[in-house]
Amino acid sequence: MKKILALLLALLLVLGLVACGGGNEDGIEIASPADLETEGVRIGVQNGTTGHTFADDNFPDADVMVYDSNVDVIQALLVGHVDAVILDESPAANFVARNEGRIKQLDERLTYEYYGISLQLGSPYTTLFDAALDQLRADGTLDRLIDYWVNGNEDAGRYERPVDLVHPNTLVMGTSADFPPFEFYEGDQIVGLDPDIARAIGDILGYEIEIQDMDFGSIILAVQGGQVDFGMAGMTVTEERLEQVDFTQGYFLSGQSIIVRVQ
Repeated sequence: MKKILALLLALLLVLGLVACGGGNEDGIEIASPADLETEGVRIGVQNGTTGHTFADDNFPDADVMVYDSNVDVIQALLVGHVDAVILDESPAANFVARNEGRIKQLDERLTYEYYGISLQLGSPYTTLFDAALDQLRADGTLDRLIDYWVNGNEDAGRYERPVDLVHPNTLVMGTSADFPPFEFYEGDQIVGLDPDIARAIGDILGYEIEIQDMDFGSIILAVQGGQVDFGMAGMTVTEERLEQVDFTQGYFLSGQSIIVRVQ
């Protein structure tokens, strides 16, 4: 029941139907990244993300407020509990579009970074996943899926498996399904760019893909401990993470952006 209520709240937020209220809407106005250096500015971030690290490292005078999910971060912005949110640019654009007129995305990008697939250190699957990504890149599948999910080109289409294809073995993917358009719930199914790429890789390598939803901050631990075979959640390849897990080649160039309320 708890999970169902959480999913309903997430759906209402994404659709822009959650009412604002109960927060301090008279916060500090943010018009550029320089404004985040103001003492006492409240920056919302998701726990364990690149945005979280960037805020801690670059805005020491700010109050960095950490939330478990992006849904919670956006809700905090909508009700005035934070003055700005640092979030990956494509999900940021997605949340802004679904809350049109209430929040906006600033033009300046804070970082440039690649997403990769995380696997256990020394995993033999890393090389196999890289080879599969090379194939998806060469045959145009990767660009087509990005065009559909990120650019919104309906003609590009989702990933479609070969008819009646069934694999005897399964790989488990850990993700955090609050990150549209990369992974999010559509009914009771987790869909998005990452699940589609994962299924395409699975078909190349001969594996079914089972997806487990979890907090973003738990994914690397789950990969390390073998609870999942790989993590895929719009996860930036960083030096710190490379000490904990292996990563495939980058499959998507992203960056951190700033979301603020419309004044």
